[in-house]
Amino acid sequence: MRFNELMRLLSQDFAIEIKAGSDYAKVNDICLLGPSHSHWDKNTLYVSCSHSLPMFSDEPLLLLTSHEVSALPAGSMHALFHIDDLCNLFNRAKELILQDLRLSDKYFELARTSLAGANVSALINEAASIVGNALILVDSADRVLASSTNYEIFDPLWVQNVERGYCSYEFVQKVRTNREMQEWSKLGSETQLITLPGDLQPKLVARVEQEGHVAGALVMVVHHTPIQSIHPRQLPLIGKVLFDAVYRDSANAGAYRSVQSTILYDLLDEQDSTDIYEYISDSKVDFPQVMQAVTARYIHHIDNRYIKRTFALELEKIFPKGHSVQYKSYIGILVPSVSSEQRQALKELAAKEDVSIGISWPFSDLREFRRHFYQAVSSVKQAQQFGDPDRIHDYTRYACYDLYYNYTGKIPLLNYCHPAIFTLENYDKENHTELCHTLRTYLEMDKNLNATSAALFIHRNTLHYRISRILELTNLDLKDQNVTWSLMDSFRIRAFLSQR
Repeated sequence: MRFNELMRLLSQDFAIEIKAGSDYAKVNDICLLGPSHSHWDKNTLYVSCSHSLPMFSDEPLLLLTSHEVSALPAGSMHALFHIDDLCNLFNRAKELILQDLRLSDKYFELARTSLAGANVSALINEAASIVGNALILVDSADRVLASSTNYEIFDPLWVQNVERGYCSYEFVQKVRTNREMQEWSKLGSETQLITLPGDLQPKLVARVEQEGHVAGALVMVVHHTPIQSIHPRQLPLIGKVLFDAVYRDSANAGAYRSVQSTILYDLLDEQDSTDIYEYISDSKVDFPQVMQAVTARYIHHIDNRYIKRTFALELEKIFPKGHSVQYKSYIGILVPSVSSEQRQALKELAAKEDVSIGISWPFSDLREFRRHFYQAVSSVKQAQQFGDPDRIHDYTRYACYDLYYNYTGKIPLLNYCHPAIFTLENYDKENHTELCHTLRTYLEMDKNLNATSAALFIHRNTLHYRISRILELTNLDLKDQNVTWSLMDSFRIRAFLSQR
């Protein structure tokens, strides 16, 4: 503990006057000074209530006296106290020094655990055990990087923030307009008690800096253990270790700094778009002029936020100009476009991570992000419904099924099927043929005879016969593109209804 820091802590309970102080002189021990004292240690605080002091060495020393001292070695630190406080002050100073030494041991142990490769989830739980309260690590973009799980959080505002992994826009506005927060972020002390409107529990917040800039904060939710004098000194040190672990684990050190990601989450969470656009304007945040939404969902349910966050980092590697967002069970990213190389990288990532990925139609208005995000989501859902073995699914292929799924009209969808479909289905059922399947394959292959016969594993002459029989039964004009579109829509409706 530093000399000035110790004097400031003591002055909260006792009358202390610093005559000569320093923020650099370290105090490791405390000793009551007697008249025959002859051995001096530069990191020991000596306490005296006597008018006559022993002869000092020429080395600077740390001294707390009840009486003025006329001459001390150069560089010495000196403060005055009231003689009536001697016993209580001495015991309190000893307690603070021992606390600080214990803190140093715990801090170095935490740092050693981090260097040994422990991930941030394990580290923040260990840190929570040290401070005796729940901890939440957030970055400068108000994203929740990590939170402890060994102490319950009762404040619903922070419970929601932790669950979503982001601070909501409403919450961020509360933070930015809070006077205590403004003081803390500009000129305030490194650690400050901050209370927001609606808070049920006090929060001790420590500023964490990286390379001279504010990287975020470590929030201690005060519930299980009351705030102690050691907490304000613990939190900044712990926060530094945790941030170092976050950036060490991250393949991209900037992955947790995106303000855009916070905006995307609020858009998905149906926050007030007017407020969000004011926020975008104030923050001078830019988005691409043309965008697409890419979403991914693990094929087998997974509830590990750390694994999901790692997957988001992989997406950001593929789309370095994208902005990732995690919403419910989906991991998404807003991208300018999807190139063939990026599509191939997505396929490889999907296979490696066992995920299914959907890609929306392009759009240019950010207010349409939520709709296009769900286009990509619908692609994943419909592909799973139809048993599509591919891992990458374009909305173009599933747009019609999305339409049918959300159809709320009173007229049955079956009424929109071309009658030729029913004719062929009945004929196939009665004659054990496959004319309906043949027609659909023929249309899907863009009426290419070679491709169709190969897909059906039949001879070209057999295909010719089947097509002729189809035309004979239905009188279809397959040269008419509108007929083709109507037939394909009918096939899709039949396939959709068969899955419900």
